[in-house]
Order: sequence, then C-alpha cells, then structure tokens
Amino acid sequence: MPPSQLPLDNFPAWAGLNDIHFDKVAIQEIQGKGLGLAAVSDLSSNGNGNDRSVLLRIPRELVLSGDAVDEYAKVDHNFQQLLQAIAPRTPRMKILLYLITHLVLSERDATSRGGVPTPWTDYTRFLPRYIPMPTMWSSDERQMLHGTSLEAALGAKLAVLGKEFDNLREKSSELPHWQDLFWEKEGVDLHYWVLVDAWYRSRCLEMPQAGNSMVPALDMVNHSHDPTAYYEEDGDGGVCLLLRPGHTVSSGSEITISYGEKPAAEMLFSYGFIDANTTKHELTLQIEPFPDDPLAKAKLHVFDQPPVVKLSLIDGSYVWESPFTFLMCLNEEDGLEFRVIQDNEGDRQLQVAWQGDDVTSRVHEFESLIRGHPLCQLFRLRVVAVLHELVTSQAEALASNADTADQMETDQIQYAKALRDVEQKILHETAEMLDRQVRPPTCSVSHAYFPVAAPSLP
Repeated sequence: MPPSQLPLDNFPAWAGLNDIHFDKVAIQEIQGKGLGLAAVSDLSSNGNGNDRSVLLRIPRELVLSGDAVDEYAKVDHNFQQLLQAIAPRTPRMKILLYLITHLVLSERDATSRGGVPTPWTDYTRFLPRYIPMPTMWSSDERQMLHGTSLEAALGAKLAVLGKEFDNLREKSSELPHWQDLFWEKEGVDLHYWVLVDAWYRSRCLEMPQAGNSMVPALDMVNHSHDPTAYYEEDGDGGVCLLLRPGHTVSSGSEITISYGEKPAAEMLFSYGFIDANTTKHELTLQIEPFPDDPLAKAKLHVFDQPPVVKLSLIDGSYVWESPFTFLMCLNEEDGLEFRVIQDNEGDRQLQVAWQGDDVTSRVHEFESLIRGHPLCQLFRLRVVAVLHELVTSQAEALASNADTADQMETDQIQYAKALRDVEQKILHETAEMLDRQVRPPTCSVSHAYFPVAAPSLP
C-alpha cells in the first residue's frame, strides 16, 4: 500500500520552502470536503477587472506537465531509461510515471531513496490516499453503477489500468534500478497505479501554455457552481489564482473555482462527486454494429471514433446525436460502397462511396448525405428504431438494479443514486420521444443485410 498521508500542519513549511505564495488565504480542512482553500481575512475585488487580487501563486518549477517530466528525465538518467522502456505517448502517461516514481521515493528515507528527489517527492505525501472516484470504489459500490452509462466505461478503464500496470511491471523489471525500487520486498501493487491515475484525473488542469498539468496547492481548491476565483498562467510560466471581479469573500469562507459544466457521469467518473447545479442533462451510450452486418468492421474502421449516441437536453427538449448510427444503418443495396484503393506511395486505403461519390472525408455526415434520397425517411426511421431499442434496453437495465440501490448507504452510493436518477429521466424522456418517431403507420423498418462480401482492410 502507498505510504500514509502527511498531516496538513506540515504543508505551510513545504509551500514556503518551494516559493508558493499565499495572500490572505490558506489551505484548511473544509467541512464535508476534506482540504480546501479558505480566506483568512475579508477579500473583495471591484467589478471592472482592473483590481487583480492574486490569492495564490505557484512558480513554473512546480507545474507538472509532460514537458516538465521530459526536463526531469535530463537530470535523472534512471528515469530517462524508464521513459525509454515504457515509451509513453501522452502527457498523462509521462505524468503518471513521474508520480508513481516520487510516491515510491517518498516512502524511502533520504539516504536510501536511489533517485533524484524533487519538491513533488514530498508533495505526494500531502495528497489523499483515497479519492471517491469509481475506479477506487468497492465492488459493492461499483455494483450500483449497473445499467448506467458508467458501467461499461468503468470496466474499460479498470482494464486499461490493469494493462498499463502490467506493462510497467514487465518493462521496468528488466532495469536493475527499477527492479530494486519498485519490485523488491513488498513492492508496488496495482493500487499505486490506480491512485496516481485518480490523482491525475481529479487534479489535472488544462493550461494554455503548459497543456494538461498538475499544480500543487491549486489542486486543493474545490469546485463550486458559483466560483469566487479563477486561475491563469503568468508571463513566467507560473500559475496564479485570482479573485473574480466583483466578488467578496468573508474571512473563514471557502475560495472555490469551477471545474466546468459536465454530464453527471463525467463529473462522477473524473472527480468522485456530482454537483446538481452544474450538471449537464446529457448521456452518452455506446452502440454496437449489427452482428450480421458484413460491412461492420469496415464501417468502424473508416469512422475512426467511438460509436456512440449522445442524448442531451437543449432548450427544454431532449435531442439525440449519433453520426455513426446513420452509417451503421446503410448497406450496399442502399448505395453504400467500400473500395480498397492504392495511393501514390503504394499504401492501401479504404475508400467510402455513397451513390457513386467518394465520401471518405465525410463519413461523419451521413445524416446530411442521405437528404434528397428517395428513401431518406426510411433511412432515418431505421436509425430511430435502433436508438429506440438501445434507449429502451438501457432504461430496463437501469431499473432492474433499483432494489440494490435501496439497501446500501455511503456517500458513493448516494452519488451513484443521483447518477441513476439523472440518467433514468433522460432515458425515459428520450424513449418517449423516439417512440413517437418510430411508429408512423405507413413506414416499415428493415435492418436486413444481404450476404455481400466485405472488403479486406488495408
């Protein structure tokens, strides 16, 4: 298990040592929220934006980004070897490797660490060992997500985390330094990797210059639908927290920022809570191609995005959006064609044609491409029928787990219940809308596919 968390009393000394500047604010325990930022005297800012009240400043050297990890690798040749072995393709993976390294280093005393420590080595000691995100829930709590849009997403995420950890173990075990640091004695386990991923997802901020980054101290500021502060990068690459123009905060009150308006599932998945005041009434469901469609593999290949349907509340009405379903519901007898062509460099490419025209670059636009076709209404009815079946079955799956929801009481269960309530309403309203669209008495729906051969993919 990861080392224990340091008490908050140690934080001011660490912050002062690393040039983090607080002005009339301090990190404190916030009732019901854990750590947060609070005013230690009355604060105010005029409404014209000229009075820039900087509450918190973090120097560039502490901002943890993909580029910062690359810079660290230049001074720690062992970490450079780890990066070369893992070959991370994203800033996230670089940052996770950095975090797990310094989490493990923080367990060791200064004389036996065997690595190059940084301020983050000690800062990881202040970060929570449990974050109420679904990836860290118990199996009973995860069961509460059955039937929700998070069920499949959580399963996929846990599978990815497991594969990433196995890859880390395999590649690092071949390096003597990392074999000793990570795997000797009790060693690192999967919980370490799940924890650093949770840190990253719940605390990562998108910066205009640095990109996705973690910023110590700023990452302890909590969310509110009515935030009193905002953050920005300064000219030196550091990050500042400023009081919003026209806002006042009394001494002892919490300083908050906004994490943005997000669907309930995304809010719970990324942060471990749902804010009813900033929750978008939106739901995304995975959609599977027809199992008997010989062109299914080709369609997925050219679409090159997750096949989903998005249900949203817009101006008081529920609407749906699903570009893949329009492609999914067309076949060769309708005028859809796949061709394998060879480009000038000799590479084989899969081309999509509709009514004889090359539409490879427009595979996400079949809703508009079918307009004007004599069977346009039939094509659209096919799509509506598919979505009606998907939404109805999802609603039934959600309802089937309702009894379990009434038998358990934790904060996580309450958030899961809130997610279920939001998604049940969206599914119910959307199903009724689709039901009205799918039942015109003069139309028939066909999902039949003729046994034509699918082209081989390049």
